[in-house]
Order: sequence, then C-alpha cells, then structure tokens
Amino acid sequence: MRQWKTAWRLGRRLNSGGAPGRLGSGVSGHGQGQEHPWGIVKTMFNKESTTVTYKAQKGTHTDAVPQVTVSFSNLFLRDSSQSSKSVDPMSGQKLFRTGELLANPSATIPQNIEVSPDKQALRIDWGDGDSYSYPLAFLDKFSGHPIDDLAVMSRPFQQRQQPVKPVLWDRDLLKQNIGNLLSVNYDAYSSPTNSDALHHTLVNLRKFGISFIADMPQEQPEKLLKQVAERIGPIRNSFYGETFDVRNKAGAENIAYTNRPLSLHQDLLYLDHAPGWQILHAIQNSSDGSEAGMSYFADAFNAARFVRDTDADAYEALTQFPINYHYERNENRYYNSRPLIVENEVNADNLTLFDYVSLIKEVNYSPMFQAPFTFGIWEKPKGQDLTTASGKLTQRLLFKDFLRGLALFEKFINMPENQFRLKLPENACVIFNNRRLLHARTAFSGERWLRGCYLDDDAVKSRLQYLEEVDADLTKLDK
Repeated sequence: MRQWKTAWRLGRRLNSGGAPGRLGSGVSGHGQGQEHPWGIVKTMFNKESTTVTYKAQKGTHTDAVPQVTVSFSNLFLRDSSQSSKSVDPMSGQKLFRTGELLANPSATIPQNIEVSPDKQALRIDWGDGDSYSYPLAFLDKFSGHPIDDLAVMSRPFQQRQQPVKPVLWDRDLLKQNIGNLLSVNYDAYSSPTNSDALHHTLVNLRKFGISFIADMPQEQPEKLLKQVAERIGPIRNSFYGETFDVRNKAGAENIAYTNRPLSLHQDLLYLDHAPGWQILHAIQNSSDGSEAGMSYFADAFNAARFVRDTDADAYEALTQFPINYHYERNENRYYNSRPLIVENEVNADNLTLFDYVSLIKEVNYSPMFQAPFTFGIWEKPKGQDLTTASGKLTQRLLFKDFLRGLALFEKFINMPENQFRLKLPENACVIFNNRRLLHARTAFSGERWLRGCYLDDDAVKSRLQYLEEVDADLTKLDK
C-alpha cells in the first residue's frame, strides 16, 4: 500500500500523532444456533396473554438474576408465528393480516401450550388452527428487559450481534485507528470467496463513518467504482446520474465541478431523501502544491455533542429550526427544509447523556446549497408599529438560539484538531457517511478527477447484518 505513505505524509502535518489502534466490532454475543444454559421452567396463559418464566440451568452463575418472567400479548405471539400457514417458506413473507386476527378474536386464544423436552421452545396451538414453536431466543429477544438489567451475567440469548455503535472522533482518535482505515485493498475487498475485507470495511463505516480501499486497478475506472458500490448494495441514482465525475470544467452546474475550495458540507440535502453514503474514487489527483486538492473530513455527530454539552437551549434550537436547501439549475427544481440535527425517538437506551451516539440520527449541513431563511427572520424593535403577525414575531427567539448553536457547531468543525486531512492518492477509494460526516477540499490547479456515486444507508446496514448472520466468525476478526 505504498500510495498511502505519500498521501499520509502530505496530511500528517495537519493530523496529530499517535500510535495506530485496533478497530473493534462492538459488543460480541452468542450466535442464534449456539446452545445456552437457559431453559423455560414455567408457563401460564389466559385469553389475553401468555406468561413464560425461564432461568439459567444448574451450574451457571445466576445469583443476581435467578430467572426472567415476562407476559406476552397473545395477539403479538400469534401475529409473530413463523409457521408455514402464517409465513411463506420461500419468501419469508406473511400470509395473513394483523387485521384478520382482530376480526377473529378466537384466533389469538391458545388451545394448548407445551414446552419442548430441551426447554428451548414453547409450542402454542392457536384457536384458528395455527401451531408454532417459539424459540426461547425469540422470547428473550422480545422480553423487554434492557441489557443493563442482566449485565451481571451473560444474556441468555442474542439472536444477532449487538450493532456496532458510532464512535465520535476528532483528529487524534481517527489517527489512532488509521492503520485499520487504510488496511483494505481492492482485491481483498472484491474477493468472491472471502468477505473478511468487506466486513472490515463495513465495521469501519458503522463505527467511524469512513473507510478507504487501496490499489484500485487503473483500467475501466467507472466499472471499478460500480463494483465497489454494488459489493455492498445497489447504487443510489440521482439527477447527476448513477455515477458522476468531480473534475474542473467550464460552465459547471455544481461548485464541486470547479477548482474552487469546498467548505465542509454534505451532499443532496435539497432532496426528500438524501443519500446515506458517498464513494469517491481518485482517478487523477496530481494537482500542484502539497495541500492543493486535499480532502478533509469532520465528525458532525461529535460537533452536535459539543453543542449539546455547551448550550442546551442552542442545541434544542438546532433540532427544531428549519434550514432551507435548494438546487435550481437547468431543468432541476429541488427544495427542502431540515433542522441541522435530527434525533432518534427517545428511549431508555439513548436518554442518558452518556449514550449520545444512540440518540443522534443524522445531521444536515450544506452551506453552499442553503436557501434564504423563512422562519424567525422578523424583529420587533421598540417603539415601532409593525404589521407582522405576533406569532411570526415570536419565532425570532428560536432563531436567536439557533444562531448561537450554529456558531458553536461551526466553531467545532473548523478547529484543525477536529478535522482529518489527507490527499486521496490516485487509484484509491474513500467511502464515507453523508448523513454524519462533513467533507471538504482545498482549492487546486492541475489535474484532479474523482468519480463518485451514492448508496443508501439501508444497503450498508443490510450487508453488514447479513455477513454476520451467515458467518459469526467475522465478528471475531474485528475485535
């Protein structure tokens, strides 16, 4: 990977030192098919619910939590049946509607329940003739017990690995993990018989929002970019095309297609559904000057966390105040309004200040495509008779909080210690999260040609989950 040595030397003066760290894959768990020392010991049911008690078997450490007892809605259990009567065995899709159960109340009343001899499943015969054995793994997954409740022991079951959580980074932390971010080459990533490098890349993406692929062949660059993208999932098309060329050209319809500097931003926020990921393949990047044409990135999730810790009112305004984005060139007329920060729905896991990465969902920041504000722009000077509606005048209070939050956000992302910089070497590729990271470049002269495309976040999540389902050993490689 010699190309990275040059790229890194150009950026290292702008990136702090530190020994490379080892990238982890998040919390490890037990596979779906693995045996566990837990079993069902008691069941009860009535017309409305079915109660299950399961506990650790003899010889396990269960002093703190000797057993788990949970009562499920019968409608939930019947609706979740995976029997051949309820689910098509080929497609895995339901053969009935939840509404049918509501119209036939007897369908959700158990006629008989029976624990399997190994205590690993509960068979329920339902009033509509359906019958299904619910694995204990399924019952535990939907037990509603937070992991912290059972933290003193191993969970009885985990059908899937706990998802890799984002790690908020600054320049130093990303530098510590640079060895992992730069460790994948094209041949390993594209291997049809080994998914280790692909999995490693996907873990990087979920954790840090960025990863790199080196040693791309020089032939057929458009074909190669599509192969990199489709190794993960389908390319997200847009009016720029399935793929697009980022290079200096006359009469550019996008400022990215010039040699001007681009400040930190995200792409396509004027669309209803902005793409989750962007891939850029450096075909030519021989622009003059050591810092000319240099790419740099900032973690907007970390910036949002900084605002939240510094000024709670300003942070709240960033989650509410609408920023308008537009694109009006040629035949395209796109317009959308988004708050700078979007959070997930609040739950017990993300409510704490110490788990902000579970609370934040996405960031929207793209100054070059920002349209005029339409909220909170009216002032109320003393002694003036105004015809502006009083409701509009009160918006100015939120606007002022928003501006204070925006100033804090921009202060954070523009601090050099919060930016990761490198000159993307030719025949290398970067994949990054368009809803989390901000990307930018310095001005350049000479030749600079990057080819890009987009992916939806669903594709990245799906591929990572699938790889870990079919090969549990992959998670061990990235511990």
